[in-house]
Amino acid sequence: MTSLPDLSDQHSKQIQIGKLPLQSFGSRHSISGEIYTVSCSDDNSVVKEILSRKGKNKVLVIDASGVSHASMIGGQIAESAVINNWAGIVVNGYVRDVEELINLPIGIFAKGVVAQKTNKKNHGFEDVLISFGSVVMISGKWIYIDQNGWLIADNNLEF
Repeated sequence: MTSLPDLSDQHSKQIQIGKLPLQSFGSRHSISGEIYTVSCSDDNSVVKEILSRKGKNKVLVIDASGVSHASMIGGQIAESAVINNWAGIVVNGYVRDVEELINLPIGIFAKGVVAQKTNKKNHGFEDVLISFGSVVMISGKWIYIDQNGWLIADNNLEF
């Protein structure tokens, strides 16, 4: 992938720049792919179910409403994403099991780390419009993310 600053310069009229700082937790520090969205806060049941399906190199973008007391992604769920061919996971929220995540061949980006797991009540909505970091996203748009930041485009950008 070309670096994010280069993509931003080349496609400035076709992108939205994410204004929420995210940290990298997987072993891949740059990813791009078609987005699949999920909205859930304080419950990662739907996330777990989605990542158990074939990912087709898509990126799951999770709006956890910035919940800071519980993690959306841990080692087991991230490993399932790798097995099912997801390109990456982006979380407006937190992760855990960082010592496991760093060894997985996937891009995982989130606001930070918290040890506590979520409640499991099967709450959440998939394939819906979400918004965070001053960006509006729906499934089918494209995300590009590296250690410089992230951006959203309506389609796959040409380098």
